Amino acid sequence: MISNAMIQKWIKMLRHDSVLHVEQDEGKYYSVSEIAGYYNNFCGKIQNTKNIDTSGIPQNIASHGNDREQVYFPIAIFQYGLGAYDLWLETKKRDYYNAFLAMADWAVSNQEKSGAWNTFGVLHYNNPYSSMAQGEGASLLARAYKETENQKYYTACTKAIDFMLLPVAEGGTSEYSPDGLVLKEYPDKAPVLNGWIFSAFGLFDAWKLTGKLKYSEAWKQTSDGIKNSLCKFDAGHWSYYDMGGKLTSPFYHSLHIELLKALNHLLPDSEYERYIDKWSTEKNSWIWNKVAFVRKAMQKIAEKQTQEWVMVS
Repeated sequence: MISNAMIQKWIKMLRHDSVLHVEQDEGKYYSVSEIAGYYNNFCGKIQNTKNIDTSGIPQNIASHGNDREQVYFPIAIFQYGLGAYDLWLETKKRDYYNAFLAMADWAVSNQEKSGAWNTFGVLHYNNPYSSMAQGEGASLLARAYKETENQKYYTACTKAIDFMLLPVAEGGTSEYSPDGLVLKEYPDKAPVLNGWIFSAFGLFDAWKLTGKLKYSEAWKQTSDGIKNSLCKFDAGHWSYYDMGGKLTSPFYHSLHIELLKALNHLLPDSEYERYIDKWSTEKNSWIWNKVAFVRKAMQKIAEKQTQEWVMVS
């Protein structure tokens, strides 16, 4: 049975009223050679985030049946900060710069000694950690260090990546396989493509920030892993959300394309180009859009709802 919380989430998505699913194209201000703007465009998060506390930190709504809680969700906070940074690069308005640093300060203050952020504890997951939070948090902190040269941001950035690179069996968010390094948005679930790529961007930033060989090697390993695994995310006429066979919504299908565009600029490869072209063609096909929508709806209806707490906005 589909939970009320999940239905609320779908309705918001269909109405384009979900800050969790704002259209995100390729970043406008990033650089291959240095830390600059972010690789994906989070600017829409700024305009669409309505729930902000008195300190300027965004909050989300977690829902379970009729229960609703205001929560601090690290991934949303880090994306808000990265969006604010790009808007500051674009406009030079100080409010955006101040918001960017406020998110970076929140990241430092709420980081555990291990370097981790408790990400999914607000949804009562057994494993609360996420490579996506670690990677995006590191990307935010790397930019904060670039702008301020405050050592606290540098230290927090490297701690975040070091935790991310710990194997899942040791409490981290990485799996080391013959195909490459897999960065897991959900450590105890199938690899998720968008979360993997966002995590990899954080690793790239840590390498650019520090120049450390261990980060350069890990970046190459995870890039190889993504490239070697793209076929496992291909549904024939659309893309899969994860390696567990979940079909993407149109939002995530578009996001896959935009993330691969940025990844292909950072480390060009014909395999990335192949899936950018293939999935773009499918995205622009009226027929495949409708087929994917119907298949996704049927999949959701048939899916056993094992996680009752849902982030609805």
